[in-house]
This record gives sequence, structure tokens and C-alpha cells, in this order.
Amino acid sequence: MKRKQLAPHIHADQPAAERYLYVLVALLPAFLGAVFYFGIRVLILAAVSILCFFVSDYLIFEKLYPERPFHVDYSSLVSGLLLVLMIPASTSFWTVILAALFGSILVKQAFGGAGSNVFNPALAARAFLEFACPLQMTAKETPFKSLWNLSSLWTGKPVKSALATPLTSAGWMDILSGRMVGMAGVTSIVLMFFGLLILMERKLIRYEITVAYFATIVVGYVPFYWDHLGFHQFFSWLSLGGLMLIGIFALNDCTTTPIDPKGRIIFGFGTGLLTLVLYRFGNSSYAMIFPVLMMNLTTPIFDRYLRPRVFSKPSWFREVEE
Repeated sequence: MKRKQLAPHIHADQPAAERYLYVLVALLPAFLGAVFYFGIRVLILAAVSILCFFVSDYLIFEKLYPERPFHVDYSSLVSGLLLVLMIPASTSFWTVILAALFGSILVKQAFGGAGSNVFNPALAARAFLEFACPLQMTAKETPFKSLWNLSSLWTGKPVKSALATPLTSAGWMDILSGRMVGMAGVTSIVLMFFGLLILMERKLIRYEITVAYFATIVVGYVPFYWDHLGFHQFFSWLSLGGLMLIGIFALNDCTTTPIDPKGRIIFGFGTGLLTLVLYRFGNSSYAMIFPVLMMNLTTPIFDRYLRPRVFSKPSWFREVEE
């Protein structure tokens, strides 16, 4: 007898474990780039984050749902790695533990586990850190300056010799390769593109939402940044803003995005528009994460009203016989 898989098999025609495993592989280029630029601390933070996500997922699931078997679907590994890529390399491991527990317990397991969560756990955990530990989230280091320093794992503060301000005139090689002052693993356009190729090869990309998001970003850049247009400025903004990670990975989470293609197009457009608005008129540190979380709230609405019509019925739902 074929064993039933946990969600998100409802949203995708693949076993959850297989899907998450390939997403994990697609994240590896960006992760290896983060280790290369910022050193062994990224490796340690990733191990701590993944372990906390997995252990808390298992313990809370066994406590809340003892009648249901726990399936290892690799979602905790993806969430743990994704969280580390979106934080500065100087973040303390105590902060990472706190964020992982928040994302696992309150965002995922409290709603029924993987496949039932409303928000993306990794992005919600990163948003939590934006309020809980804002100073650690704004401390940026120069790549290659503190490869073997471990003091920040306890203090959450980069050493003075590595502390830097965002670059204003980065070269093309820096922009494309990700050798930028920013978060640990979201700045490299080339490495993110390799991840995109892996997802495309495994047919894990939902083209409607990704194309709608990037089309909104590209087209909207002109009216929103009319005062300083230019290819160099655009790609520098794309690199430092982590927009590649959002468009490739966060928006292809089949649990927190709409089922219907029309809903995915609206979702991608709305996320891109909110991103432009926050970057231009709001707090730029919120612009990468919060648009996705805000649009996650609309996914149940899209899934209810934008569904294929049931055969011989006027709408997607079956009428209740009286």
C-alpha cells in the first residue's frame, strides 16, 4: 500500500520530502558563497539553525499531534538554511536559536505542521528578528575580513576591523558575485541564478508567480527610481536587497502561495509592488521580507475564490444537497 505523504502534496504533485530536498540542494550555491565570503561562522549558524528547527519540529509535533506519525520531509532543513542566509554573518547563535524556535513552534507547528502554516517559517523568523534584535540585523561586515573570528557567535557584534558601511560604488564583478556588504547569503546574483537553474531542472518553479514578481520589479523600477536610473544602480539594488532570493525561493513555497495560476500572478504582482513601495517610501530593511508575509495572508482567499470549476457545477465548490 502506498504511504500517504504529508502536505504540501495537496498544493504540489510531488512528495513533500522530495520537493524540499531539491530546494535544499538549490540553496547550496548561495550557502557555499556565504561561507566563502564570511567564514566558518556561517557554517556554525546554519548547523545551529537547522538543528533547532528539526528538533523543535519533532518535539512539538509529537506533543501536539501524538496520533499522527512524524514524517521527515526536510522542510526544517530548508527553513533553517534559508534563515541563516537572510541574516548578517555576525549574528549570535543565541539569536538564531530564538528565531528558529519562533518559526518552528509559533509559525509552523501551532498551525498543524508543514503544509498547514499560513506564513513562510523562515521569513517569519527573520521578521521576528527585525523587531527583537534590530541592532544585530543592521550590523554589516566586509567580506573576507573576519573569516575565522568566532567571537560574534556569543556577542552578536562584528569586530571593529570587519565593520563596514554599505558600498556606494561596487564594481560589476562584486555585484554579480555577491562580494558585497550585506546579509550572509542573498547578495550573489550568479549563485542565486544557479539555484534557479536547479529548481527549473526539477520543475519546482511556478513561473506565473516568479515572472509576475520580477516583471513588476523591473517595470516598476523606472517610475519609482526615476531620479537615478541606470543598469549599475538597478543590479546593485537587486543584489543588496535580496530580491533574487525572494523571487526564486520564497515565492515558490507551495504551501504559502496560491494554487491557481491566476492567483499566483496576482500574488507575484502584489509582492513586487509592496516591495517597491517599502524600498522607496518606507523602511528598506522591511522591504525584502514583509511584502511576502503580507501577501501570504491573501493565499487562503485566492485558494477559495480562484479555483478550477467542478465539472457540471457553476462554481468550484459542490453545492450542499438539502
